[in-house]
Amino acid sequence: MDKFLNDKEREKSIRFTSQQLRIAIDNFSILLGSGGFRAVYKGVFPNGTIVAVKILSGTSDERIEEQFMAEVSTIGRIHHLNLLWLHGFCFESSLRALVYEYMANDSLDMFLFRENKVIDF
Repeated sequence: MDKFLNDKEREKSIRFTSQQLRIAIDNFSILLGSGGFRAVYKGVFPNGTIVAVKILSGTSDERIEEQFMAEVSTIGRIHHLNLLWLHGFCFESSLRALVYEYMANDSLDMFLFRENKVIDF
């Protein structure tokens, strides 16, 4: 895991501390959604950047690590106009989280799984 984390730091993703993220998400005050192994909170960094912070949790550290590595490896390398940007991550014993670009108009699944599938542009 240490080698993986060091490799990711050399790429464009930023490694945040749990303290930095707890401050940014105002100690878990704005829940955007939850399910499975995660809860997603809205956060704001001191520079004004609004982010969505996915907190990974569950009963198996191994499954959390697998999900963490899969998301950081794939999404962390992709930079495309139509995809979320992974700002960074936190991997500490007290907090395992992924920090994504914030989507102001809700998530894609809200449009895909609703009855009226028309998207206003």
